[in-house]
Amino acid sequence: MNTKLHVGNLSARVTEEGLHFLFSKKGAITEIKLVIERSAGRSRAFAIVTMAAPEGAEAALRDLHRHIWNGRHITVNTVNDAPHEKELSPEPRANEKSIVVGCPANHLALLPD
Repeated sequence: MNTKLHVGNLSARVTEEGLHFLFSKKGAITEIKLVIERSAGRSRAFAIVTMAAPEGAEAALRDLHRHIWNGRHITVNTVNDAPHEKELSPEPRANEKSIVVGCPANHLALLPD
């Protein structure tokens, strides 16, 4: 059974090959997706590593979370436990309103307070 791991706080120098080298020491890997920012062509500082067996994922979680790699403390979480972008965004102030940008004028919507 495959287990997906969210690997965060990666250096801009990290490659999929480097991730494979690091994580393959913990178990078989079925897939690695290093997330790249399209406009700049550089890493967005996180990747998804899919481990082939739960034992490999557990070993990676245990041994690599907060491990220093390329000068940074990387984070390793199961995908379900990883922080989501929505949770990381700041909460709007009570009197602040937001509008959706990039929609035709008749589709602009004010978000509730």
